[in-house]
Amino acid sequence: MTAPRFQFTVYGVPAGQGNLKGTRHGKLRHANGDELAEWRGKVRQAAVLATGVHERQPFGTQDCVLCDQPAKVHAALLGPVRLEAVVTVARPKTVTARWPITRSTSDYDHYARALGDALIGVAYADDSQICDGRAITTYPHIHPDALDEPGVLIRIWPMDGDQ
Repeated sequence: MTAPRFQFTVYGVPAGQGNLKGTRHGKLRHANGDELAEWRGKVRQAAVLATGVHERQPFGTQDCVLCDQPAKVHAALLGPVRLEAVVTVARPKTVTARWPITRSTSDYDHYARALGDALIGVAYADDSQICDGRAITTYPHIHPDALDEPGVLIRIWPMDGDQ
């Protein structure tokens, strides 16, 4: 396999994008909204450094106020992409399982959704471009690509040759 176009590491406690809860006013929000926003921000900042593409700064439905690019082309990659994320979570002291299969961790698809959304407008224009996606959850030192502490290793490839 060819080397990824972009590869970067983000340290911090990974947050999954999962359960929604209703507010008193009938709106839905993520149960872990504050942690999720912080995690997505860290991932987005690392992607900005890795890709060289600034974060899209829209005002309402207008184009990016920094570069006048519309959302559909504001990204490093514009075609189909392959994304692989190795999410390393802390092992709870009471857990003896080799892999994170307990309810104390988020589901792998929750991590994948959070990462996919965090990279919109920087790595790719829309997460619908992810045609081949993989999220691996692990404890430190279990998977060959696991980090020494909580965080994520992200690799992104274009699927249609050079983009």
